[in-house]
Amino acid sequence: MKLPYIKVEVEYREEETGAPGKVSPALIVGFGLHWAWVYLFMFNGQYVLFPEADSMQLLLSATSGAVHAMALLLYAICLKQARSLFDTPGHIRRNRVVAACLVAAATVLCMAGNLASVGPLAALCFVAAGVTSGVGSAMLLMSFGVSFSVCDLPTIALCTALSLVVSAVAFALTLLVSSALVPAGALLCLALPFLELLCLNKCSADLVDKLEFAFLTMPVRTASFAGRVGVPSVIFGVLLGVLRCCALTGPLLDEFLADGVAANAFSSSVFTASVFTCLALIMAMLTLRRSRNFAFRVLVPVIAALLVLLCSPCGADSFFRCFALFSSYFMLEASLWVMYSDIAQSYRVSAFTTYGFGHGLLSAGSLAGFLMLQPGGLLETVPADSAALALVGLMALTLGVATLPNATEMRSTLIRGRFCPLFDDRSDLEELVSGGGAAAADEGDGGASASPAGTGETAEGLPGVTDACTEPPCGDGSPVAAGLPIAGGPSVAGGLPAGAEALAGGPASGAFRDAASESPEQRAGRFKRKCAAVADTFLLSRKETEVLFLLAKGRNSAAIQEALYISAGTANTHMRHIYRKLDVHSQHELINLVESMEVE
Repeated sequence: MKLPYIKVEVEYREEETGAPGKVSPALIVGFGLHWAWVYLFMFNGQYVLFPEADSMQLLLSATSGAVHAMALLLYAICLKQARSLFDTPGHIRRNRVVAACLVAAATVLCMAGNLASVGPLAALCFVAAGVTSGVGSAMLLMSFGVSFSVCDLPTIALCTALSLVVSAVAFALTLLVSSALVPAGALLCLALPFLELLCLNKCSADLVDKLEFAFLTMPVRTASFAGRVGVPSVIFGVLLGVLRCCALTGPLLDEFLADGVAANAFSSSVFTASVFTCLALIMAMLTLRRSRNFAFRVLVPVIAALLVLLCSPCGADSFFRCFALFSSYFMLEASLWVMYSDIAQSYRVSAFTTYGFGHGLLSAGSLAGFLMLQPGGLLETVPADSAALALVGLMALTLGVATLPNATEMRSTLIRGRFCPLFDDRSDLEELVSGGGAAAADEGDGGASASPAGTGETAEGLPGVTDACTEPPCGDGSPVAAGLPIAGGPSVAGGLPAGAEALAGGPASGAFRDAASESPEQRAGRFKRKCAAVADTFLLSRKETEVLFLLAKGRNSAAIQEALYISAGTANTHMRHIYRKLDVHSQHELINLVESMEVE
């Protein structure tokens, strides 16, 4: 008897996924140490830094959380006026040292407050510790955000996943040491920011400092962007605050840390949760079609299942309860960090705009969730009631996922049209041809024409003067479907739209050059500005822009791998994406396209 022959073919779509680039160990370790410090300082200080003044935990957490959220929001809103503080690599390194010293000073202040225990002097020490820790941790977080924002999505997901394991190991190790000898745990906590500093300098040198276009950003409508990113961030932030408070404080932790033996069980559950989350995030990255919210498609149902299981007989077991709470917390925070990083990388939105609004509002929501669990708060009974915790978690997950922005909504927040048309799909091209994108050229909340000087980012990705395009992405000779009208204005071949003379070198070009004479963009060479024009016209990601520049200079794949710290597969994937977006079929055609761009 002959058995039928069955052939199974698996289709692999390169454009929908990708292999991670060269993973930076410094980025993984440094980011993991940062989160370990957050857990230890803001939510476990009474066990490590001030066992004699544990009543001050609420004051410290509230002050630090509020200042941290405000500092992150200031990056997105007000820091552009302080460009001179971040205009050189030396200034950037100095700022990192200041941030690490602020975080270390906060640890010392907590230890000093522990000596006073209670009273006005102790309260003053803990308020000062909250302020310094909030500012310092925000500065360090932003530096890590800049490094993440120049990586591609698979690398972002992999580094985030592995950093969870590092954070759990550092957190558990410090708790174990502190349970045996409190001063030793405090010294470990004091050393963490300086270890972070070493890792930051290393990963920045590998990933950011050598890039040619790290300063280039796409303009956004501030209010629209903040709303799209901020609404789900606040909702998820409340849930994060609840989960973190239930996992890291209260009766559960008191039960585990009642003696040294129980601390081992607590540490084991935290480490197990981090490994479980790491594997889940890596599997999501490897198996799912690339999309803006790929991690949420798998991890949110897992979070919901873990919360529901807390109401089952399994929830009565302390080890499982701790595992479920930490797994839920790790998964949610990792998914959000990957989303922020991907937005900054894919759309070249300023890292400080993305993380400032995104993580700033996430921190604000987390603080609100933490305060709601305090005596007299709206969710006071949640830590002791598994059913209430599951209900709050499911409601927050539902609302948060419902408000997550998709790719189309994120594209709508970009200032498109006259200088940054988008050709990602057929609908965008049809909209452009029909003139339906005219509204996209409006100034919105600080459009391009309102701020011609524009903004870029320094080598560290910091915002410049304004949040608008600094260079005209397409001149009179743009190769973009010659003759297509841009945002309702004249065709590219027929001249730039009205009101664009200042950016195109027309009558107002002298004033424009004077206003932006000190910007890195104006100091860039003409060839680099041509590459920037192509990148803005076809909305290339950060990594794709760097690859485009090297391809236009005639570099091959091996040279690109070495220059950009990426693997061979990643380099080839970026090259295919660039050819597809630009509709060219060879490196020669790409070079001709770049050379044909006309810039001032």
